[in-house]
Amino acid sequence: MLRDRSFRSGSSQRRSPVVVTTLLLAAILLVALDQAGMLGDLRVRATSLIAPALTFTHSIGTTVSDALGQIRSPSQAEAELTALREENSRIKAENLRIQELQLEITRLRQQLRIEGEKPWNLLGSSISSFTPDAGRHQILLAVGSEQGVKPGMAVIAREGSNPAALIGVVEDVGPHSASVLLITDFNSAISARIYRNDRVVDGVAQGQWQRGSRLRLEEIARDEPIAAGDVVVTAGLSAVFQAGLPRAAIPPNIPIGIVNQVQPSGHTQQAELQPFVDPDRVRYAWVILSVNG
Repeated sequence: MLRDRSFRSGSSQRRSPVVVTTLLLAAILLVALDQAGMLGDLRVRATSLIAPALTFTHSIGTTVSDALGQIRSPSQAEAELTALREENSRIKAENLRIQELQLEITRLRQQLRIEGEKPWNLLGSSISSFTPDAGRHQILLAVGSEQGVKPGMAVIAREGSNPAALIGVVEDVGPHSASVLLITDFNSAISARIYRNDRVVDGVAQGQWQRGSRLRLEEIARDEPIAAGDVVVTAGLSAVFQAGLPRAAIPPNIPIGIVNQVQPSGHTQQAELQPFVDPDRVRYAWVILSVNG
């Protein structure tokens, strides 16, 4: 049965060109008779019979022409594919550059806002690396002496809705890099104070990272009235403390953190502090190069 169907299909395919040829010859004959005036009413009927055949042959020609026009050689297809890949890579690179520019604009806006609020001249830098090991708690900035950075300069950062706050002090400087000792390191001792009503309470913000904590305000007079929620800022007196650091020239009134709890300590009292900025989460910081006025 399969062989019969195949035979009939082949016969049908062979008959199709014969039918088309016959119809075309008939059309030519009818045209000749019409020109000789030998056709009357048969002209209209003949035209209606031949028109479908002519339409069919025209559609076949159009389809074949379109198909031939769409055929591409392997080399052309490969060239087009390569061009599309290159265009895709270019678009991705442009999108990445746009994202970088948007981030840079955001950081510049933050810097301008900080400089508008404070009398500081800032130098922004990304953080190249961290050293959160059992030794020193430091970060490395991608700016150095060539950009005006010097040991002892304060380094600030901003996190969320918190104010721009102190995160460390420049310790060592190279031409294009600077290591910063974070305020949470045990070797960091920053003169600090609390403004409470009409009183000024002085103390030392001592790092506690190696002890499993963050920051503590120490050396507070026992009779000073401090409480949870008090804001701690720099006192600008760090030059009197050595603690292995260069003589830091840290400006006053840089926010540090908030008092969490207060407890007595011998003849003094101390307070656990919550830094405004977690140094471990910082990815961009500013060095205070100078103070206006």
